[in-house]
Amino acid sequence: MGSLFPARGARALAFGLVAGLLVPAAQAAPTPPTDTHWRLANVAGLESIDPSITDLVVDSEGNLSGVAGCNQYRRPLGDDGYGEIALTRKSCGESAMAQEAAFVQALEHTRAWDTDGERLLLRDAQGRTLAMMLEPITRTYHFDCQGQSVVFDVIRRDQIRFSVDGETVLMQRQQSASGSRYQDENGEMTFWGKGTEGRLTRDGETRECQQVPPPDAYSIND
Repeated sequence: MGSLFPARGARALAFGLVAGLLVPAAQAAPTPPTDTHWRLANVAGLESIDPSITDLVVDSEGNLSGVAGCNQYRRPLGDDGYGEIALTRKSCGESAMAQEAAFVQALEHTRAWDTDGERLLLRDAQGRTLAMMLEPITRTYHFDCQGQSVVFDVIRRDQIRFSVDGETVLMQRQQSASGSRYQDENGEMTFWGKGTEGRLTRDGETRECQQVPPPDAYSIND
């Protein structure tokens, strides 16, 4: 993921209520739902945004990660709540950097999370809505790996959420001469796929895989 730096230096943007999000906070919680993935739909301080460049992944322990607009970020959940946001440091176009700054500031000020299953509202300590996120449409692939069932969701261009034997991990895309190769952050699990065929390496054991129904599953190269 690269070197991470505190995000407090992100350019400040004026905060107000996001237009159209004046809804009750009766279902607000101190943390967002775990094992979920969201795309930015609206954020305070900007009239328009690009939803394809800002997302939020909540893992099984409540830790946050994603792409803020240009840079990748992480925010761990501890015993006393969320810690500081850490960002990689690179520069993008002006609009992407402005969206990143607005989202990071919204995330820093978020004290409650309100969801109805389809949208996630980020609220400050006074219950004001700072941003709205929507669940993205994800492509789900099913493979049979010599009797072992594998399912994964493409949650962004270079990352998948991979499930096997009740274990779910995030895997990053790696360089590959052909097909698509993904690996978990510890390098302990690798999945390579091309078309409807795949190969799973886990705990030193390699299994050949074949894509299986449901019938609306996509080819891994789509």
